[in-house]
Amino acid sequence: MHSITMVTLMLTVFLLRDAFAQSVVQLTPVKDNTLYEDLGGSLSNGAGDHFFAGRTTGLLGAPLIRRGLLAFNIADSITAGSTIDSVVLRLHMSRTNFVAGPRTVELRRVLSNWGEGASHAVLQEGQGAPAMPNDATWIHTFFNTNFWSTPGGDFSNTASASQSVSNIGFYTWGSTSQMVADVQDWLDNPTTNFGWLVLGDESSPTTTKRFDSRQNPVEADRPVLTVAYTGVVSIEEPREDFPFDFSISQNYPNPFNPVTTIRYSLPNGLHVILEIHDNLGRKIKTLVHERQGSGTHQVQWDGTNEEGREVATGVYVYRLRTESFVETRKMVLLR
Repeated sequence: MHSITMVTLMLTVFLLRDAFAQSVVQLTPVKDNTLYEDLGGSLSNGAGDHFFAGRTTGLLGAPLIRRGLLAFNIADSITAGSTIDSVVLRLHMSRTNFVAGPRTVELRRVLSNWGEGASHAVLQEGQGAPAMPNDATWIHTFFNTNFWSTPGGDFSNTASASQSVSNIGFYTWGSTSQMVADVQDWLDNPTTNFGWLVLGDESSPTTTKRFDSRQNPVEADRPVLTVAYTGVVSIEEPREDFPFDFSISQNYPNPFNPVTTIRYSLPNGLHVILEIHDNLGRKIKTLVHERQGSGTHQVQWDGTNEEGREVATGVYVYRLRTESFVETRKMVLLR
């Protein structure tokens, strides 16, 4: 009787474990725009290839503020009731003043809904274009009938995340507890999802950073939001594959910077080797080399090699090996 009870208890544990499934989605914005400082609210760039954050010099020499906006459709991509585990935003910065140097760029949660119209600035897009219907502007949430409570946008007083942005390249924000809280609330309460305002250094006229938008012709340079979440899945009938099989999950977040998590499952106790290789097959680091018990395990990789040095941006392969099982998966590290 005792043996039967223990087997039943163990099976119940495995069933409960599988009632929660972790997934990763990568989202592109559903809208983005730039708020160009202009008291008349006549400028926007809803359909432009770029958005801006910081402070620049206007045509007549006056310093003008630029603030980016972007929003993602969370509720249509993640099952209601899921728990958000991590959130990472990746942006490509494609133009900067050569004397600007590194500048802090923050994400601030937007508190009012806003629009993306058909305006499209010319040349480098820094001066904006005439606002079109439904565009967000410095004073309008939707041109030209709805207004921000405060010119320059309604947004949180606290940063959801910050990142130092210097030379042209990719940058990531997160995962931070506030970004996770923002996305969790947008999932639970979709009517509050107005996205983030991208707030640059506005201390001098040379701080503006230009980021590529969702309309950028280079698809790889468009914004990407990577969300790892745990969702409840239904179990229609008892499992018959006890003990469960070998498996290794996709790392999350992916792409990542600076840390990612790798999870794998073992049906029984045995010696495990988990290694990181570069795209040419050269071993970068051994994460696990030991005997482990049955169950689900996880390990983190911080993007360093065996000597503790940071490795470069690129595609890496992680490989799980046992005496009877080998599986590999790819992941992307973005510096």
